[in-house]
Amino acid sequence: MNVLYLINYAGKAGTEKYVENLIHLGQGKINPFFAYNIDGELSQKMKDAGVPSFQFEMSWRSLFSAAKKLAGHCRDNGIDVIHAQYPRENIIALISKRFYDKPRVVLTNHLTLRLTGASGFIWRMLNRHFTPKNHRIIAVCNEGRDIMIDNGVKPERIAVIFNGIEPADKPVRSDVIRKELALSDDCFIMAILARFAPEKGLSFLLNSLAELKKNTERPFVCLICGDGELFGEIKSKITELHLENECRLLGFRKDTREILLGSELYLCSSSCNEAMSFAILEAMNAGLPLVVTDVGGNRDLAETDIQCGFVSQYGDVNTFTSNIKRFLDAPLLREKCSALATEKIVKYFDLNKLADDVFAAYN
Repeated sequence: MNVLYLINYAGKAGTEKYVENLIHLGQGKINPFFAYNIDGELSQKMKDAGVPSFQFEMSWRSLFSAAKKLAGHCRDNGIDVIHAQYPRENIIALISKRFYDKPRVVLTNHLTLRLTGASGFIWRMLNRHFTPKNHRIIAVCNEGRDIMIDNGVKPERIAVIFNGIEPADKPVRSDVIRKELALSDDCFIMAILARFAPEKGLSFLLNSLAELKKNTERPFVCLICGDGELFGEIKSKITELHLENECRLLGFRKDTREILLGSELYLCSSSCNEAMSFAILEAMNAGLPLVVTDVGGNRDLAETDIQCGFVSQYGDVNTFTSNIKRFLDAPLLREKCSALATEKIVKYFDLNKLADDVFAAYN
């Protein structure tokens, strides 16, 4: 089966990891092809891996010409399935069937965005027109499915297939990051992997850490790994709140597994657009308990079926802080939730099961 993965920006975020995982696990099951608009880390990885890649413009103004180019590429390569990663790519793929109608079109919805106002009305109309033509639409979390239905997608087209990760061996705690940053043995280490973007709620996180500092005598530090447009603003706020000793901005790191193994708790402060976070999955795979906001699939990860963490509403500084303190003060609770986090990965979020379910959806 020839499957073309279609994405506008081939960068380095969770969606790109999703595509990379499917292509890696599809060896012997599918023949992967890759199409994109804007170069990035993923497009380079695809080229390095020898995956046939096709770059073409996918702007809204070039919708029909993009669809025609895509149709020609699919015809030339005998594509059976186009797997689109976002609504714009999905619309281009569905229009392309006017020019070459053989491929089935599958959409994975990586967003948990409730549409309102005029733009919401337009998207509901587009969804009602286009998505009945999809072969299958994949939601990566339960809230994603509910939001899609509210946004005009037919429920019978939707399958919930959680994101996943390859279960790791039993995690062994590491002191590498503690030594690198010269942190004391009694310093409580927390971590968050996040882009410095508005929806990641890093300002809310800092307000919570400032509140925690008032309510504990124990030294702690939060390691913030990532980069983005708000880096300077967040750095300034750390100074403003006198959190220089409690926050370390580590930038974009490739040794995140080592950082997570050196931490004792994982945080997610997102306000929206968090579907099924790969960063949280990686943290659970490293045996970290969770303190997260109630957006997207965070509740599925932290509390549903097997509880390995606590959920609170975005903006509720007191509850978010209190949840952190529960773990800071209770090593036995941390130990229990650590074991449950890895158990939950194996039971519900095994990447191999994800891939099998997605490949089944193609058929």
